[in-house]
Amino acid sequence: MIAPSTTVGAHMNIRTTAVGALTLGLLLAACGTQEQPKAEPTRTPSDKFLGAIVDHPIHSWDDNGPSQTELLAYPPEWCTALKQGHSVDYLFGKGGLYPIGMEWGTNKEDARQVLIMAVEAYCPQHRERVVQELRSNGDY
Repeated sequence: MIAPSTTVGAHMNIRTTAVGALTLGLLLAACGTQEQPKAEPTRTPSDKFLGAIVDHPIHSWDDNGPSQTELLAYPPEWCTALKQGHSVDYLFGKGGLYPIGMEWGTNKEDARQVLIMAVEAYCPQHRERVVQELRSNGDY
């Protein structure tokens, strides 16, 4: 015969295990039915840049501006030149990367704003240096 204390202990362990398993099952079921937050869609640098242009229109382009294709050609080239250590003056001067087309142009103030928007979207690690350079020249 099994001692009464052993029998009670064995039944307690079975009940405790059963209650624990049931609780765990309910928690897992509840977690599975909760609505998970939807992740924000990942925005590409070009989406960020074009969105910034829409949010902060470039008045130089009110009458005639670049196509998206023309405009999107600049940021990667600007970022490459900045990575190589070139200045904003270089980009817009000897670098030949001033934002201008055959039938459209950009005034200097707008060109600086476009550059900053491009840097924020494509190569944000250079933003501080670009802004600092523009400020030191009184251009920002």
